[in-house]
Amino acid sequence: MAPREGLATRGKVLLVGVLLLAMLGALVGVFIWLRGAVYYPDTIVSGENTCWVGRYDLSEDGFAPLQKIIDRSQDMSQNVDVAAFEARVDGEGYVISLSLSLDAFDETGVFLGRANYEYYDRKLFYSPPTLENPDLIRQENPNSRLEYLDGLIKTIPLREQIGKSGLEQYAIRYQPHTMVGKDIPIFDGRSGAAFEALSPEEYNAGVGGFSDGKTNVAFLLYDGEADVTLLLYDRGRMASEQTYWYVFEPADPALAVGNPDVYEECDYSIGSDYLRLMRNYGQDVINTDLTADELSETLDFYRNSPYPTPESLFLSPDATLPIAFFYGGNPVLKISADNGATWNTVPFPRAKDFGRSITKRAVGFVTPQFGYVALGTDWSMGGGEHKRCYFTSDGGISWTDKTLPLAGTSSTLIDIAMADEKNGVVALNEGVVSYLPLLYATTDTGDTWEQISLPYYALPREIQYFSTIDSLIYEDGKFVLTLSQGDSGTFKAIFTTIALDKPWEFVEAH
Repeated sequence: MAPREGLATRGKVLLVGVLLLAMLGALVGVFIWLRGAVYYPDTIVSGENTCWVGRYDLSEDGFAPLQKIIDRSQDMSQNVDVAAFEARVDGEGYVISLSLSLDAFDETGVFLGRANYEYYDRKLFYSPPTLENPDLIRQENPNSRLEYLDGLIKTIPLREQIGKSGLEQYAIRYQPHTMVGKDIPIFDGRSGAAFEALSPEEYNAGVGGFSDGKTNVAFLLYDGEADVTLLLYDRGRMASEQTYWYVFEPADPALAVGNPDVYEECDYSIGSDYLRLMRNYGQDVINTDLTADELSETLDFYRNSPYPTPESLFLSPDATLPIAFFYGGNPVLKISADNGATWNTVPFPRAKDFGRSITKRAVGFVTPQFGYVALGTDWSMGGGEHKRCYFTSDGGISWTDKTLPLAGTSSTLIDIAMADEKNGVVALNEGVVSYLPLLYATTDTGDTWEQISLPYYALPREIQYFSTIDSLIYEDGKFVLTLSQGDSGTFKAIFTTIALDKPWEFVEAH
């Protein structure tokens, strides 16, 4: 081959190589561009939408991409709180998929409903705000505002912590009112200090801090598979299901009390070997001293209904009042005057004294000294039923036994409530023909009882029954009686009167 032909051939080969490299570079560029491309529809409609969030870095971008989605969503308010958020991310902290629920409000703060988003594979599924559950009513919560959480998530060194986490897959999650159990390891950001990435060993040893059980604003980094409910409270699960909690100072501490989405203001938690009482929507936990055998006996006794029944346990938001509850097959009353630090046991009449099992149990306190109890049996053919009430004026040390109306009939005990040391109401079953209680009032601490009539005809049509007295109080010159459906329903109705023996008025039901 001539020298010039060899040079020409080598030149062609070099040119082809350059072109191939250029094409490869272009393909890589296109791949990188496609991977980082962002596309938001002008209008995001209900159902499926094409949407590309690109290389969405949570630590760098925060919730700005989510705000873009909200801004373009049809029938969506701009006044929103985060009701739930979880994003699956890759090893560098880029979003793979996410789910988002938002509580939407109008400009005056009226709850409009809950909206939902799901994003994966460049598809966005959107459900506008709806009130599918009429009982789901929310108040605005500055601690769950999207813009507030945006600032918090940007402080988490997500990429660095993922690198040290030991997890095989990654998800970051936020749920309002998150209470991480006491002594669970956390990254405690409530002082404002910067977070440091820690190994599992360092984190579990508490280098980042331990929860005091009063957290409320928290993000969770975990594998996306573990049971978050269990991980909130069980330190023992850390070894097998590693988690990383990031805890922050709330924007409004006054609203960062417990978890009203899960617990009542006063509530309880029960397991096979414990009964715990709670105030402030689960934030303040009060341990009882029931043994495993006592709890087992109690659960066996209440096998056909939830335990404790609402009326058989007294726990007030007012911490100056005693705590009291019944346990056991034969009624035994536990009383604590110091918020569960110590407990006293008060035996009451046994089944043999009443001629049969004492299934109806109610207890309450009006002052630290004055309290009341009512006990009753089921009804049986030929034997009727038996019921009594008891009053204490020394905090439960001694009790005075008194009669209840319609003893020995089919009108079994439902509940009892006292507004003060003299005035109270007892609720009885009227029989099989009605699910609305028969009511009697006393103005002399149970010495005498007179029947009272409530305007049940004014109740909304959807209310067919009541199963307990929620409260009886005296305020602003009126008695206020609230009836509720206990553990079996959510409706409550309020009635008022200027005196227990005067006509009653229906106020509202909700």
